[in-house]
Amino acid sequence: MASLSETDGMRMFMLPNDVGADMEFTGVLCSENMYHDQEAGTVTKQRLYLTDTREQVYSVVVSDGVNKDQRVYKMRVENDQCRIDNGLFDVSLDLHLLATVVRGLCGLNSADNAEEFFSTMVERLHAANA
Repeated sequence: MASLSETDGMRMFMLPNDVGADMEFTGVLCSENMYHDQEAGTVTKQRLYLTDTREQVYSVVVSDGVNKDQRVYKMRVENDQCRIDNGLFDVSLDLHLLATVVRGLCGLNSADNAEEFFSTMVERLHAANA
């Protein structure tokens, strides 16, 4: 698998993880989002990284100002499987099953262009891991 170089803005990250082992990788920050939940009194920070080996690392930090919950997930596509590692467990999900779950969470049903949704999702997962 081709690696990205330091000239692509790659740097070393060590992300703390309250669920399993901390995650260390070389990569680049691709996306960042933060929002406040007034009802729960929490701030959630989400970050998405692309590693030098074309894996995606997803970090979620939720804090109420006193307590902080930090979780990290490393994801990669291998053939028709999506492997997700949270530092404690490494599980594989069939891409069709993953698409079904995501479709359900998004409130889509078979009448809502589900096949087009699945095809686009699989195409993007494969492109991100190419």
